Amino acid sequence: MPCSRVNRPWMLASGLLISLLTFSACNATSTADSLPTTPPTGVLSETATPESIPEELTIEQEITYGPGSFIYTDTIAGLSELPGYQAVLTLTFDGTRDGQPQKWSKTYTMLATKDPQARQLTIEKTGDSSKIDSAFMAEMNGMAYERRGGNACNATAIQAGNSLGERLEPASFLTSVIGVEEAGSETVNGVTANHYTFDQRALGEQDLTESTGELWVASEGNYIVKYLLTRKGKADYFGEGIEGTLTLDYELTVLNQPVTIQLPEDCPPGMVDAPLLPDASDVEKLPGALSYNTATGLEEAATFYQQELPKLGWTLEGTADVSESAALLTYKKEDQIMTVAITTTNNVTTIRIFLENAQK
Repeated sequence: MPCSRVNRPWMLASGLLISLLTFSACNATSTADSLPTTPPTGVLSETATPESIPEELTIEQEITYGPGSFIYTDTIAGLSELPGYQAVLTLTFDGTRDGQPQKWSKTYTMLATKDPQARQLTIEKTGDSSKIDSAFMAEMNGMAYERRGGNACNATAIQAGNSLGERLEPASFLTSVIGVEEAGSETVNGVTANHYTFDQRALGEQDLTESTGELWVASEGNYIVKYLLTRKGKADYFGEGIEGTLTLDYELTVLNQPVTIQLPEDCPPGMVDAPLLPDASDVEKLPGALSYNTATGLEEAATFYQQELPKLGWTLEGTADVSESAALLTYKKEDQIMTVAITTTNNVTTIRIFLENAQK
């Protein structure tokens, strides 16, 4: 359950295992210009890796949480049920590092659509975080695309357990809250939402930060519509030589409707989405290429693709070139070209299908 009501006050006794999702900021060692991207600290580090972040930490102290009766622990709750949305998270730091002024901001924008399932994430930065490149990432049709800074766009097959939603959903960067106080009901971004307020106690950061926050949770769907948090801390929170104010601003917009995801023109083609003949064997799938063998005759195989590809929105370019030993069919859909090459040798028909971006 992402949220619930319980009796106050909130208090944990000594020796309890506390998740780093809330408390690893107490031991943060990242520098200010590398503060946000990793959710577990709540302060997010560009340099941290999954291997460098322990799963849990034993804290030998008594912690009193907020005075309210509401908690929210699953910050991505409800998102998977939405047809589509845009999530924007902006982190801003204003403070000093080794006595020198430091100011930067980073904005994470996630577009997500459920049918067809696809995502896009852009990361933009300003100020003293200039050494960190902006980034574009997207997932669609089984492919993951990425472009860092001015580098070329590359594509790889999506790996199980390593999708954008699992790694970099902006809502997963939000800190769980315990003991927040009710502040009425409001309409935010077209959604009826319950409004809550809290301070550093709800974060488990009493005597560590001076914080103020507001949270809006959809009355139907239980997802976060808006989340505002301002943390003021010193070296014992941000890391040696660093102090200042970190502001987090999260909003969910373009709700309950599909969003359009547009790949940069230089991104390579994705996986080939084309039907196979029923007796396909020796199937090989690579980005932009699909091949297999079949006992189906060449002419029958060519007829199969002439019938099936138009059903998927592909339009034949020119005329089909079919002979006794080979066939070549070229189709176009939107900004992509699909070429079907069919050959036959020793009663074995080989079908190769290639996908490429159309020339602009």
